[in-house]
Amino acid sequence: MPTHNLNDTHIGSVSIYLDSSKADVVMNGTGNSNVIFYLENVIKCPPDTHILMGLTACQIPVSFYNINNNNNTLTLVGSLNGTTNIIIPPKNYNTETLVKAINAELLAVGNNITCSFDESSYKFTFSSLAQTVQITATKMNKELGLPPNSVPTLPAYSFTCPTMVNLSGTDSVYVMMNNLSIESLDSRSGGDLNGVLSKVDVCCGFGDYIEFQQTENQFYLIADTTVNHFNVSLTDTNIDLLDMNGIDWSISVCVHFSKKRLPTMVNDYLLDETKERENEIVEKALAAKAQKSKKQKTKSLK
Repeated sequence: MPTHNLNDTHIGSVSIYLDSSKADVVMNGTGNSNVIFYLENVIKCPPDTHILMGLTACQIPVSFYNINNNNNTLTLVGSLNGTTNIIIPPKNYNTETLVKAINAELLAVGNNITCSFDESSYKFTFSSLAQTVQITATKMNKELGLPPNSVPTLPAYSFTCPTMVNLSGTDSVYVMMNNLSIESLDSRSGGDLNGVLSKVDVCCGFGDYIEFQQTENQFYLIADTTVNHFNVSLTDTNIDLLDMNGIDWSISVCVHFSKKRLPTMVNDYLLDETKERENEIVEKALAAKAQKSKKQKTKSLK
């Protein structure tokens, strides 16, 4: 019997609870955000039925840093010291500790460029009294206040980043089902279709748990008729896998079944289309008649 208003078949809905600590395969080590679960009881649907799938709940710890291996590089070029490649160790930073980390990396290689932070404008400045400074590459665009189109910068003795610093980290966790035909438009990938099952807002601080429960029906119709495993990944606003630092998480997924229906057309549309075809037939008939009449006139003149 149906167990949900979205389920109009004789097949009962299925709730699935997935805990990363029980995953069969962890594909990114201690990052623990790309895992595979194999199902002992395969989910199948008859040929006349669709599968609907949605995320109903999740418990995700905020164990990912605001500076990680995906956004911790900076390349500076000084007119005297040349190129300095900076790699910031992954962890949580505030403006004070990030300035110290950048300056420590510069000092370690004898580069007299310094980084400073203005609390009034909330912007970083890179400067030197002895040489011009240029930022040629970075993956810390959001964190430093450097839009991608502002890099590389022009050489100058002092350069202030054009936008405010943002060390808030990712503002959402995107729960993805990579092996299923979930079609969701995603601006992160230029509007392409991908397997995002749900976007979960990060509404708590580091060390706390994101407690998500669905408040409205958000289920996706998938083309798959058989599901024997789930490849679940957690990604950030840049489509990078989150680094969970070895901490486990869990999600709850619900599957409903829906009868396939033939496409229906509005009568007005059918009438309009019929009229258009009739008009085309009449126009062709008139054109043929005119052509025939023209030929007859030509023969009579001869």
